[in-house]
Amino acid sequence: MLRPPYQRYETFYIYAFKSGHPELRDLEDPDLIGYWEEDGIGVLFFHKPKEELIAQLVNKLNLILEIRDIIPYSQWNERRTPKPFEVGPFKIAPLWEEGVYDLIFDPSVVFGEGTHPTTSIVLDVSWDFYKERGLPQGVWDLGCGSGILTLFWAKLGAKVFSVDINPLCIKVTKRNLELNNLKATIWEGDLRKFPSFDGELILANLYKGLLLDLFKNPRFFNPKYHIISGFTIGMEEEIIHALRDKPVKIERRVERDNWVGYLLCQI
Repeated sequence: MLRPPYQRYETFYIYAFKSGHPELRDLEDPDLIGYWEEDGIGVLFFHKPKEELIAQLVNKLNLILEIRDIIPYSQWNERRTPKPFEVGPFKIAPLWEEGVYDLIFDPSVVFGEGTHPTTSIVLDVSWDFYKERGLPQGVWDLGCGSGILTLFWAKLGAKVFSVDINPLCIKVTKRNLELNNLKATIWEGDLRKFPSFDGELILANLYKGLLLDLFKNPRFFNPKYHIISGFTIGMEEEIIHALRDKPVKIERRVERDNWVGYLLCQI
């Protein structure tokens, strides 16, 4: 995340370890952007090179450094440089943009700069949902990333529950809520292990494999509505097949740049 004196991202200095370590979560360094941990892999991101610090950490924590890399911010995240965008009545922008916006956010290095086709699908369907049905009784943002969907629904006034397995996503979402004086309940954990999903609406902008795993959990379908995305047209047949025996119907389908999203409704 951005902390003084840094006001925007220029270059990422990346150090990836074969496995994560609890002490890396609490690492303090003035040039640290964040610590990413997922699928057993730990990755540190810095604004500047940190060879001496990394050598110390490797020796102290018995880590195995697998990757060191330098990536310009313009090349990160499919080269999707964050920029202002609008959803419904809200103007949204990364925090370094000048001007007046309804929501600002620090994208950090996690997914969620707001304009990826799957994110925009879920945001647009969310706004239409709100216009047609009003405020749902509880919204789950599964795989919250930078928290864009959480911010949007919290701004509308919903009670939002946000979940991600990546500790950096949790920190970034909390920070973005603070930047906008908004609140949500946030949990770090594996979505596949959650005991239940209370509320009325689930937002699940996830990769295909995780969606298919969640479809196997009957409790996933407890809420009345689901807005799902994260799969392409080529993956759609598998998604539809997995939903055939579930207590939902596809009420709306949206396609954008080869990506697809559904609004599901209980039947």
